Amino acid sequence: MDQEFNIRGITNTRLDSPSADQSIGIFIDDVYVGRSGLLNSDFFDVERVEVVRGPQGVLLGRNVVGGAISIYTAKPEEDFGGAFTAEFGNYDSQLFNGHVTGTIAENLTGRLSFQSRKHDGYNKDLTLKRDLDNLDSFQARAQLMWEPDGADLTIRGIVDYSDDSSNGIHRVAIDDPNAAGQGPWSTTRDAISALLPGGLDIRESLPQSYRYTGDNSDQSQVLRREAIGVTLDIEKGFGDIATFRSITGYRTAEAYSMYDQTGIGYRNGFGVTPTPLAFSFPVLEDEEITQITQEFRLLSNGDGPLNWLVGAYIQEDDVDKFDKYLAEVPLTVLGTLSGESHWINNGETSSRAVFGQVGYEFADQLRGTVGVRWSQDEKTGTVSGLQIQTGDRYNPTDTVPLSPLITPFTDVAYSQTTEEVTPQATLEWEPNDSILTYLTYSHGYKGGGFEDTPANPAAATTPYNPETVENIELGLKLDLLDGRARLNTALFSMKYKDLQVTQTDDGCLCNITDNAADANIMGIETEMQWVVNDDLFLFGAVTLLDTEYEDFVDSNGLDNSGNELQRTPNYQFNIGGEYTADFLGNPDALTLRLSYAAQGELYWLPDNFQKEEAYGLIDGRVTYAPQDADWSVSLWGKNLADELYRTNIIAFLGDEVSTLGAPRTYGISFGYQF
Repeated sequence: MDQEFNIRGITNTRLDSPSADQSIGIFIDDVYVGRSGLLNSDFFDVERVEVVRGPQGVLLGRNVVGGAISIYTAKPEEDFGGAFTAEFGNYDSQLFNGHVTGTIAENLTGRLSFQSRKHDGYNKDLTLKRDLDNLDSFQARAQLMWEPDGADLTIRGIVDYSDDSSNGIHRVAIDDPNAAGQGPWSTTRDAISALLPGGLDIRESLPQSYRYTGDNSDQSQVLRREAIGVTLDIEKGFGDIATFRSITGYRTAEAYSMYDQTGIGYRNGFGVTPTPLAFSFPVLEDEEITQITQEFRLLSNGDGPLNWLVGAYIQEDDVDKFDKYLAEVPLTVLGTLSGESHWINNGETSSRAVFGQVGYEFADQLRGTVGVRWSQDEKTGTVSGLQIQTGDRYNPTDTVPLSPLITPFTDVAYSQTTEEVTPQATLEWEPNDSILTYLTYSHGYKGGGFEDTPANPAAATTPYNPETVENIELGLKLDLLDGRARLNTALFSMKYKDLQVTQTDDGCLCNITDNAADANIMGIETEMQWVVNDDLFLFGAVTLLDTEYEDFVDSNGLDNSGNELQRTPNYQFNIGGEYTADFLGNPDALTLRLSYAAQGELYWLPDNFQKEEAYGLIDGRVTYAPQDADWSVSLWGKNLADELYRTNIIAFLGDEVSTLGAPRTYGISFGYQF
């Protein structure tokens, strides 16, 4: 259910250790959201979204190494008003959202927003006869904003809540074409498929229910996540001197998930004896998260050539994480691989930073900025790794579960403190109102960390190093055709040192994070917008990347040097248009929008064995909204060509156990505003 954000070849990939930092920073109303369990990415009532590409080592509160996505929610307004939307589609999808805003008392405004989304699953669990990848989500946000007369003061308070649940994810085993012979789980699927009229569809799987030690009943796949956030944003102006801003954030969440990593097991209900090694391997994760952030900024005012900004940032994270792995294997197949491994990982992160930036306008056409940031991350915690005797149906007297995948240990302490100075400089030249060129150097940093599920005490106390990046970027922004067209182009080169790479190791059936010695990313991005006439608007963008690991030998001794970065397509592009026409006697009442987004092939892992072929997705929307009406109606569709693509794989013993993207969805939407 979590989304992986990718900017310029850098991806947030399964970084769920209590000590892990994200490569792509997510900010909501300038508050950093450090863990996926704190975030519901189904954003609503949004004013704007800003994407900052490349490392940001100075501003944005928290330093980020790959880029940032900043979500700014709509603020309260003085005039009373609101809007509501009701949407219905296939897979019995239902969406209801809306907001109400207005003045509550003198100088005090408020806004209340909500969103509810439900849909049936895109995939099927044949064992328990239920949907997978379904969704039941609710979100709400309440705001108050106080702006007293003559005080040059704004105080904005925000409280948000989200709760979403699902029956869990669909996992389907596909034979790895790079491996000798056929994998065990895909072979078992083929045997079951042969028994069914019409066969076993790729969107059908057979995950099973399991009973962990200490549980009273069998558990099946499930995902639950609940989060609460509080933000206090205070902005105070001091005339022509400066503006002070304080941004305080508190977020807490609990995330619980259980899923069958292979999507099929021995108790398949079809009388099929699975291929040897096609064992069941469910995973349970339970995580409680608390995050507190505080940022102070002092920004200069005035119209002179010199401007400046100074600030400080504090972040405290407390993450309690409980992981359970269960292997259910008949003794005749792999008797030692059975039972449970448990990890209790309690981690704390304290981050500190001070930063500053100075800008100067040398001439009307030439200006520059330089900035620097000092960051420190202290990561501490304790972790226990336990072997649990399960007495499962295949191994009732099992005394050495999961041997030798884990050596038991209790309350092993880990600790790491790192710091980095990250400078940034930009020079801008604007010869006229239609041309802007810039040259930027930036240095990015991301703290180190420790493994989520270490196999032994040595692994528990061995950190992976921080990663750093140096980025050089040359950009050009053009306004063309009397301002009706805009073209933005950027050339960039990023050199990473100690790039953190997380991948699944099928030797220990666990995730391992390594530091690639170095990695290089070179690329070009171009974006275009063109208002052809009053009725037609065209847009498009393309990104071309050349990526490479340098001198990267992972912890298993596999040499990945010279390979392309994992999960990074060598090209991405989107193109689309919007056409407005008169309809039913109403001028400019009908809007047709069509877009196509495509990406090239990518390799799922640093070894560059498994890959995803290039694919593209078509989305469309038709909206009827008379200019003098307070209502609208839209027909929409996503992935209109019903393209089959994958969002994740785990390479296991000759199989690619895959997660599929959403199929074709479509529906109708009704909007009302007042």
